[in-house]
Amino acid sequence: MNHVSVSRSALVLAILTTAVLSTACEDKRVRELDTGITRDSAVQVISQDLKPGSPSDSFPNVYRRDLYLMGGKHYEVMFFTPHNEKQGKDSVKLKNLTPIVFMENKLIGRGWPFWDSVAKANKIPIQPR
Repeated sequence: MNHVSVSRSALVLAILTTAVLSTACEDKRVRELDTGITRDSAVQVISQDLKPGSPSDSFPNVYRRDLYLMGGKHYEVMFFTPHNEKQGKDSVKLKNLTPIVFMENKLIGRGWPFWDSVAKANKIPIQPR
């Protein structure tokens, strides 16, 4: 009977460790994003800490955006970059970006594990990282 509670405790510990490690690598601005906030609110949060005098930008710290229409719902993925690099101007490896996923302009999740699961469920091909 003890081995069941030990196994359960080990599983809980493994899940918590994975959660802590995955969030430890995230930028503090991305960690501040709460599920359910609007896209505009999320953009305000991720644009914090921009250098004074930075050029006006409607999507600061967003390397690129991908838009999808799946099941009659609009999905948007913003790839966050902490240093305001832009696709076409700068070269950033995909693994160094953080996907921020919205459905109908509401945040539904963030990070590669979340985006990978949404993409797989909807058969969206993902570029290799």
